[in-house]
Amino acid sequence: MNHRPSTIASAANERWQQLPMNEDLYADPLAGKSIPPQGLLPRLHFYGRRSGYLYAALSFVGRKSFSFWRWVAPAFTQRKIRAWLERPGRHILNLGGGSNTFDRWLTADMDPRADVYVDVTKPLPFPDTSVDVVYLEEVIEHISREQGTELLAECYRILKSDGVLRLTTPDLGAFASQFDGSVAFETKFNDIFYQHGHRYIYAKSGVRNSLSQAGFTAIADSSFRDKKSRYGYFDTHALRFSVSDSTMTQYWDAQKSS
Repeated sequence: MNHRPSTIASAANERWQQLPMNEDLYADPLAGKSIPPQGLLPRLHFYGRRSGYLYAALSFVGRKSFSFWRWVAPAFTQRKIRAWLERPGRHILNLGGGSNTFDRWLTADMDPRADVYVDVTKPLPFPDTSVDVVYLEEVIEHISREQGTELLAECYRILKSDGVLRLTTPDLGAFASQFDGSVAFETKFNDIFYQHGHRYIYAKSGVRNSLSQAGFTAIADSSFRDKKSRYGYFDTHALRFSVSDSTMTQYWDAQKSS
């Protein structure tokens, strides 16, 4: 059965507003973030305890030679994912999160600093209906529109029934509406297209359409660190990077139907 977008957003917002919210999670945005110490040996010990010493040592080499990392890292992927899925509790996947590692989730990326090697442009190496939450923070703009469509379909596949996707990405409409004709904004506008490895910038209608095509039915427009969202406290990109602007970013929650 088809639903109008306004009905979908209203139903989703009502459902998430009824969920309990821990104020402490919003008080300190970086609480629980894994921050490696200074010095080679302390850092090796830090990553070794988190990911295993062999993986940590290889990842250090991978930071110097990405071609080496792309060759060796996938051999560990399935074993690490199986071990993670066997752990009790909710399974929250920070997909394409680079070095943004927290105690609360598994960060999956090609970046050697991530918890596990995953290429988001390929089928995700997770079983069907195995993940409770997928977080995509500033990811889909780094791949083509076609790859983004496939990625969202993969997110839907791996989510459990009633599982949630939280997504953030630059907002094309916000940039267009605030253009003031100045050279400074002209530079900012071009940067969003041609800098930072961006491939495709979405309007809100484009994101909503892509989420709907992927199969999501409860789709809600959100905001930065939205306390009405169960997972709004995940958002830290605008706090970690000076070039990031939350007023130029769109935030979404989408739920897989049961």
